[in-house]
Amino acid sequence: MNLCHELRGILLSGAAGIGLCAVSAQAQEAVESSDQGAVADIVVVAQKRAQNLQDVPLAVSALAGDELQSRGVSETSDLQGFVPSLQITTPYGRTQPNFSLRGVSVANEFSASTASPVGVYVDEVYQSFRASHGQQLYDLERVEVLRGPQGTLYGRNTTGGAISFFTKKPKLAGNEGYATVGYGNYDTWTAEGAVEATLVPDVLGIRIAGTFAKGDGWQFNPAQNRRTGTTDTYAGRASLRWKPTEAIDVNLKGYFARDNPLAPNPYAIGQLAGDRDVLGYSRFDPAQNGGRPLGKDEVAADTGGNYYTASRGFSLSVAAELSDSLTLTSITGYDWGKYSNSPFDCDGSPNDVCALRYNSLSKNFNQDLRLTFQADKLNLVAGVYYGKDTIKTRNEIDFFGVLEPLLRSAGVGDSFFNAPVSAPQAAAIIPAFAVNPALDPTTAAGCAPVATGNPNGFLDARSLIALLTDIQLNNSGGGGFGGAISAACRAAGAPPFGPINGEQRFTVSRPSFAIYADASYDFTDALTVSVGLRYTRDKINYLNGRTVLYDLSGRNIVASTIPYSFPYNASVPALEQRESANRLTGRVNVSYDFNDDIMGYLNYSRGYRGGSFNGLAYQGTNQVYFIKPESIDAYEGGLKARLFDRHVQLNLAGFYYNYKGHQVTQVIGATTFTRSADGRLYGGEAELTWQITPTLRLDASASLLRSEYRGNVVTPADPSSPTRNVNGNPFPNAPRETFSAGLDWDAYKSGDWRVNLRGDAAYTGRYYFDPFGDYGLKPCDRPGAPGAVRPAGVAITCGNPGYWLVNSRMTVEKGNYSASLWVKNLTNKYYYSYGLNIDIFGLDYLNRGTPRTYGVELTARF
Repeated sequence: MNLCHELRGILLSGAAGIGLCAVSAQAQEAVESSDQGAVADIVVVAQKRAQNLQDVPLAVSALAGDELQSRGVSETSDLQGFVPSLQITTPYGRTQPNFSLRGVSVANEFSASTASPVGVYVDEVYQSFRASHGQQLYDLERVEVLRGPQGTLYGRNTTGGAISFFTKKPKLAGNEGYATVGYGNYDTWTAEGAVEATLVPDVLGIRIAGTFAKGDGWQFNPAQNRRTGTTDTYAGRASLRWKPTEAIDVNLKGYFARDNPLAPNPYAIGQLAGDRDVLGYSRFDPAQNGGRPLGKDEVAADTGGNYYTASRGFSLSVAAELSDSLTLTSITGYDWGKYSNSPFDCDGSPNDVCALRYNSLSKNFNQDLRLTFQADKLNLVAGVYYGKDTIKTRNEIDFFGVLEPLLRSAGVGDSFFNAPVSAPQAAAIIPAFAVNPALDPTTAAGCAPVATGNPNGFLDARSLIALLTDIQLNNSGGGGFGGAISAACRAAGAPPFGPINGEQRFTVSRPSFAIYADASYDFTDALTVSVGLRYTRDKINYLNGRTVLYDLSGRNIVASTIPYSFPYNASVPALEQRESANRLTGRVNVSYDFNDDIMGYLNYSRGYRGGSFNGLAYQGTNQVYFIKPESIDAYEGGLKARLFDRHVQLNLAGFYYNYKGHQVTQVIGATTFTRSADGRLYGGEAELTWQITPTLRLDASASLLRSEYRGNVVTPADPSSPTRNVNGNPFPNAPRETFSAGLDWDAYKSGDWRVNLRGDAAYTGRYYFDPFGDYGLKPCDRPGAPGAVRPAGVAITCGNPGYWLVNSRMTVEKGNYSASLWVKNLTNKYYYSYGLNIDIFGLDYLNRGTPRTYGVELTARF
């Protein structure tokens, strides 16, 4: 025992060194112990059975509800920095977060109809609709994060991992509740609360919880003279629990949520000289922005609106103990979601260059039925799963609307149609250029070459490039391009270009069936071997696909690109495609207990993510192709230890992934293409909880990650090859290193009084936004060339620089009442969380992280 005390003293003096090799804390709850300074235990169900977190031979992190509150976690994006190897990015403010675990993510993909490689679950119900992943976190029991492929026990096969949220359920003993109100900067008001009533002790109870937040925006848009990045959200939940006998536990939950902020606009950095886009605009040019460059909290955008998400649904969980060793569990869930980014300014400038309206409706059903058998040496989980998600999408396309006033001034009427869209069927009758388009006397004036047999139809994308080249030349000095284009077109005898104004509709339906089993057997008191298998049959259907184009008035349909018809023929059947995939996945796990407090494990697992269609393509039927499923073979070893009378908890993990068919997005022209490429990822993680004294705890986290695309074959004849310029590049959203550390200190305790101080700092290392760039530039101080037309800017090519985020919270508590002061992003760090190369508009699309926020909260418990 004296040796332990001496070693504890050494640890106290070397806290900084230990913190550098550790990870975030596990969720903490009070635990009975002979030493009140021991690290508390937490029970998780990561393997679909209740286990102490330290007994699970997998890389799992957990945060209990109290921990989420003390760390200021109120939405899913707040989890970054508290879980090793977890990164959260989003192209649309807080809407539709993209989760990345160990570098496995949707990369730079932004379609709401694409499933995430990191499964999200609420009370074990799979949440397929990514737009609903930006949910509010309130009245939670805990969050569990599993790192690594989930190819056995979880509702949908995933390659990255699983994030499971567990809401609080009625305890069936007594009545309780709480209410919290808060106020923060940007005039933000918040409220949260819950009330629980036991209707029949030990038999029937109900819990109702809700949250609300509303506030002004942190970003200002001088073009519209209004603040954006506002807060406007509310959600509610009702849970009913019924235990008619000790052997039956029924939980029914209904919920709703809505988020409707006036969204922050993207920060667009021009890729051309002087940070200008194709129209010559630069946010840094004083002459174009009211006599001064725009500030860090300003974006001048001509469009932009609300990013609306809503969801509602129910879940039913029934657990029946059939015997002392056998339990039958049924998990049923149905949810409905709506998503509307309308309008969405995708050029970040006061010019009408790129505007979109994304609208989707989602309906999802999930049913999981499983048996759990527990004996002295054998634990077995076996079951069947069925799920189906259907996402109906209606997108409105509005590109180069800036041309409309020029056409109007030239006397062009509402019926004009000459959109610069490259439809494969139309391109077949458009003559190819024999010279450089920039030197062609017709196209150099920004006009369309007269197409034999198709004088007013779709134009080859090369003609569009000619228009952009002309605009670039006309704006090399930073001025406007005016009506010279239309005049030159008339002089050349060719029709001018028109805006691309259209509507895209399609439905993605994904039914999935699986049968699975996972068995763990204790060969000795120390050695356990687990084997799991899952057979999955997925169907992926692209239905009712149709894209139409309007005339200049925006009211009359003139043509259809999917399916192709010009003039428009409504009787042509919509595009439908169907694919299916069958996969056998699973795991083999060997764990060994060196003693009661130290356990090591080796794990092999295979996971896969179902394929998808390139649904956002709108120019031609051949662009709506199927992308095959991706898969990962994962090898992992780990060590879990509780040391020094369980005052220190240290978990280590190392992993190697062989990745096949990683799905990423490439933007060519104004169309998105989903690509796939092979690669590998490997790295290590550590997580530490150190209860220094009964009132002082250190949480820390660290991870190292290396990723590389390799083994892909480039087809020289295909300039848009999916593997173009990829081999040797790192994966997107895969920072080479992350680190976090936090201190939780009860600075004062006396009677009913308690003063608690919490501080957290998290570092995210450099990472890249897409896989297509030229990352060999040294020094990296100029654009590369990932796009098909123009180079990307430094932010895309050179990667997102590493950054620190610091949060803090102080809570004063007396009995059932408490008051808290909090701040997030204490240093007001300016950083980007998402980037996309949109080279046809000559800009890098960048989404900024939220600046400093702070406020006060008052809580009463009863």
